[in-house]
Amino acid sequence: MAGYSINTDIPADSAYIDSVVQLTHDRLTRIYDRIPDDTLEIYMVTSEEKFDQVAAGNVPDWGAAVAIPYRKKIVIKSPLILPGDKSLGELVAHEYAHIALARRVGYRTVPRWLNEGLSMYVSAEWGWNDNLSIGIAVITGATVPLPDIERLNSFSQDRAATAYSQSYLAVVYFLETYGESSLRLILDNIRDGKDIDYAFITAIGTDCEDFEREFNIYLSGRYNLIAVIFNSNILWLMLAVIVIVGFLMHRLRRRKRFEDMDRYDQLHSTDFDYGAGVEKPDEDKPWD
Repeated sequence: MAGYSINTDIPADSAYIDSVVQLTHDRLTRIYDRIPDDTLEIYMVTSEEKFDQVAAGNVPDWGAAVAIPYRKKIVIKSPLILPGDKSLGELVAHEYAHIALARRVGYRTVPRWLNEGLSMYVSAEWGWNDNLSIGIAVITGATVPLPDIERLNSFSQDRAATAYSQSYLAVVYFLETYGESSLRLILDNIRDGKDIDYAFITAIGTDCEDFEREFNIYLSGRYNLIAVIFNSNILWLMLAVIVIVGFLMHRLRRRKRFEDMDRYDQLHSTDFDYGAGVEKPDEDKPWD
């Protein structure tokens, strides 16, 4: 790959970023077959002000990094100012995947869901929280139509998370169903300036709308109430709650039983304190 520069104040981070870029490039080369060389500048900044300055704005508040292919630039927030759950390695791989895809298609436009899904796929950032959130979105009907993901930067953080998850799963479904060779054919068509529906029909025999219909059927089958419960930590959480509630109820019942026994003893006890000057009944004497 062509030369690139890494701009950061922390040498250890620079070496790490370099290693992630190399590994990501190698993986993408196997998927895409080829990635044309080009220059690239990578910045890791330690303040929000610097991030806005270098990225030239237009990044959502929830954004942790940005790739700007036409400017051949990646800007990443340092872990020092980024308390989120994404590691530096995931961010670097994700953003470099955007750059590599742009090079692969000659800097032409790729559907946003495909672009984001491939970046998540390559950076391997999918986790249990993503799986749970998309499951809830599918069950509650809160998913995002794939064409609407073009407006990702205007989404709230929660809606954006759903859109990212759908993008990742759409790419997973595509690769599992049609394979990498079909993906490469789509990218070739995009690079050659073909319409996106034409690119899909040529590669897989169906246009984008029909592909989305297939994908939604896949989502509905993979994420239903039973599947979400049994294929996530929700099941273990529910079991833990049941055990805790059962233990507390047992303790309450046991405590109530002891209290009832104490009241019974008080009502039926023969060991009374009669006080001074009071004659204790003679147990052998019949009652009047």
